[in-house]
Amino acid sequence: MKPPSQLPLPGVSLAPHSDMDTSLAAARAIVPDLARLEALVLSVIKNSGGGMTDYEIEQQTGLRHQTASARRRGLVLRSLVEDSGDRRPTDSGRYAVVWRASPGAA
Repeated sequence: MKPPSQLPLPGVSLAPHSDMDTSLAAARAIVPDLARLEALVLSVIKNSGGGMTDYEIEQQTGLRHQTASARRRGLVLRSLVEDSGDRRPTDSGRYAVVWRASPGAA
């Protein structure tokens, strides 16, 4: 599978929520792993059959919440993953979006 393109995305800074030195350092440190992590998240979503919540992505990949949800968001921004319209409960009982691979995701 061809790895997804890497950040930065147009109009999105490397550390979009804050430009503090620690946020920028963390954002720079993950750049070498972005393609691998996004490919992992896309793969588990595609192989799930019916899609996955962020919580399920975290459980399947072993990635921390911040990493898993950020990589899924990058895939959404590139139209490789989309909201399926379904919702299902997480272990906390709250309902979460079920994400699926977009039809164009190879």
